[in-house]
Amino acid sequence: MTPPPDPGPARPDRPGSGASRAVFIGSCLAYAAAWVLACVRLPDRVPLHFGGGGDVDRWGGRTEALVTFAVLGLAMIALFAGLAAVRVPTSMLNVPHKEWWTATTEREERMRTMMREDGLRLGAATLLLLTAVLLLTVRAAGLAEPRLDGWFAVALGLYLAYLAGFTLHAFRVRYRHD
Repeated sequence: MTPPPDPGPARPDRPGSGASRAVFIGSCLAYAAAWVLACVRLPDRVPLHFGGGGDVDRWGGRTEALVTFAVLGLAMIALFAGLAAVRVPTSMLNVPHKEWWTATTEREERMRTMMREDGLRLGAATLLLLTAVLLLTVRAAGLAEPRLDGWFAVALGLYLAYLAGFTLHAFRVRYRHD
């Protein structure tokens, strides 16, 4: 079977070429907004860790919580933005049908563009999960009996389902060459 024509390098005018960046930036802004809300709403004593049943098993101060969430968010933003910005040697890349994608300069550039977009999408999903965790912590801290409820399981389940779907799509459709 003959492979389809080479899609060529991604161009800025091609639909969707900036969508991944916009979604990533949007998730960064959502996290920042949640952190500002936490600055306003968190009490002096904050639940910092929850056991499997949702009960608080570690408490901390407001400052510790805010610094922890700020460092965590900034680290994730730096990680995913950095991965999108750095040109990794081809030998370090793991992609289905790598030989086909690296056979020509045009294909390799298209693959790199797709991987950069995929990294930003995964970063956005991760930041949205962290946004949910931050908001759920703020919510729990305001309860008479602080605990993490079923919304955490919903957020984590959605994140894991997205990752599973993303991975299947990448292997079966996105990086397929024939």
